[in-house]
Amino acid sequence: MRNKVLFKFLALTIVTVMLFTLFGCGKKTDSENSDSGDKSTSVVNNNDTAAQTTTQDEEVKKTKVNVTSWWDFTKTKALQELKARFEELNPDIELEFNQIGTGYADKMLTIISGGGDSVPDVIMLAMDKVPLFASKGAIVDLDKYITQEYKDSLYPMVLDACTYNGKVYAVARDVTTFVMYLNKALFEADNIPIPDDDWTVDEFLDIAKKLTKYDKNGKPIQWGYYCAKYPDTMYDWVLLNGGRYVTEDGTKSLVGTPETKKALQFIYDLTYKYKVSPTDIEIKQFGDKATAGIVAGKVAMQMGGLSYSTDFDTAEPKVEYAIAPIPTLDGKKVAHAFVNTWAIPKGAKNPDISWRVLEFFSGKEGQQIALDNNLGLPASKLVDTSAFIAKNSYYRHFIDSLSYAVPFEVYVYGSQFYEQVFKPELELLWTNQTTVDKAAAAIDEKGNKVLSGEQ
Repeated sequence: MRNKVLFKFLALTIVTVMLFTLFGCGKKTDSENSDSGDKSTSVVNNNDTAAQTTTQDEEVKKTKVNVTSWWDFTKTKALQELKARFEELNPDIELEFNQIGTGYADKMLTIISGGGDSVPDVIMLAMDKVPLFASKGAIVDLDKYITQEYKDSLYPMVLDACTYNGKVYAVARDVTTFVMYLNKALFEADNIPIPDDDWTVDEFLDIAKKLTKYDKNGKPIQWGYYCAKYPDTMYDWVLLNGGRYVTEDGTKSLVGTPETKKALQFIYDLTYKYKVSPTDIEIKQFGDKATAGIVAGKVAMQMGGLSYSTDFDTAEPKVEYAIAPIPTLDGKKVAHAFVNTWAIPKGAKNPDISWRVLEFFSGKEGQQIALDNNLGLPASKLVDTSAFIAKNSYYRHFIDSLSYAVPFEVYVYGSQFYEQVFKPELELLWTNQTTVDKAAAAIDEKGNKVLSGEQ
């Protein structure tokens, strides 16, 4: 009898333990039910407590922010560093970078107008597209986010470049200003010293003449200067002469004014009167890049931005170059700036979170990353430029120019004006098929219709 009782007691104990194990300890933890849990670390030692396992499995759920640009993230070190540092400082956010290659602006406008989940949270935008996107209501007004302290940290031209109708619609990705690149080998071959910081246009022209060479048949084989015929690469000559392309409100062409025509005449004369600059056909024999003439050792001077230095540094053989400011005219010092930007598109899921990204990208740390990767010059005066200048002492001219540069002219119909009118009409001038007066008159007549939105 005693054995039977003991047997029943043991059987009851075993059943009780099994039921407790099945219904008490077998319940899943919260982290195992969560999509954000790291299942690779959810193996539990039977001797550990439930509290220990949930602490290891839990992970903060992150907000994903889509950043779209025309760059390939996998090949762009600056974007990779921006992502890593931002996520380090903002562990609740994960940045996802997407690329749109050709036709970026048009495709982006289509995406934004379509609305819905396809609209990115942050977009890259060239400053010449900011007025167009702002006028169509395609990007968000940032005035409520931007503090006076933030404004004070920027170089003067940056906010101007990002402003449309008195409101700020974008922040700087980086800044490009133009300087004069000098081919040191050609200067040294003729014992010509590197110009002083305050050199003049007359001195520039004198050097260009000395550094232009001809063969025995009188054919030029080396030129003192080359001017690429794009609106921005000619713009510093226009500024020196007190001109503009278009009125400040972007509604009327000013190419026909005496000041702008004087600049265009000077650029024309460099090729056809002074014969110190090659035609575009002559320069094409050395390659399609704007820097090909200097790389080939056939051009002594050329205006350009920071990206030109990359071409020279990576050339085989490497190009030894110096840098000087744009030459002065009647004591006037000029430089123009082009600003690539970041903006928040209309329809972004959470503009406040998008602004956190913009604020970092355009702030001190983000701009330091851009500068350190030679992406461009910093928009913020807080950035440490000492390491940048230490790479090349001539780089100081880029930093100096930020204090007095002015933004390149942009307007709502700017792209149409430059592509449909400005460039085609001036191509006739650069190929010596018309005069400055006739080209300028044609640009004003046709351009005013485009700028008014009639065409």
